[in-house]
Amino acid sequence: MGELSPPWFWLIAGLALCGAEMFAPGVFLLWIGLAAIGVGLLLFAIPMNLAWTLIVFAALSVAAVFVGRRFYGALSQTEGDATLNRRADQLVGRVVFLETPIINEEGTARVNDTIWRVRGADLPAGARVRVTGVVNGVVLSVELA
Repeated sequence: MGELSPPWFWLIAGLALCGAEMFAPGVFLLWIGLAAIGVGLLLFAIPMNLAWTLIVFAALSVAAVFVGRRFYGALSQTEGDATLNRRADQLVGRVVFLETPIINEEGTARVNDTIWRVRGADLPAGARVRVTGVVNGVVLSVELA
């Protein structure tokens, strides 16, 4: 365990791990590969025995994974669409016209090629209304626009 660890081994292993990320995305191989490349570059400057090399690799791997999680975690929170599979929620704020009058707080409105049930104050057919919310995921709450 006292032999020196060759820097080229770590550089090649790091590149292989980064390349393997293409076949298993999201498995953190990229960050571990970058840690291995870092160890390889460090070994050019500071010769270390295998034990110290493995300790440095472990520390760099943990640090790289935490940095990667923080970086990609922030991206996934900003890129995601909270209403992706909730079509009714996507309509909130949109202005539509009533297909049938709202009587006793219930009526219908046409949105593109779909007729939606709506709830709101009594209004005549053809009235321009704004979608303000969604009730039970299928009924649009509306108010006069």
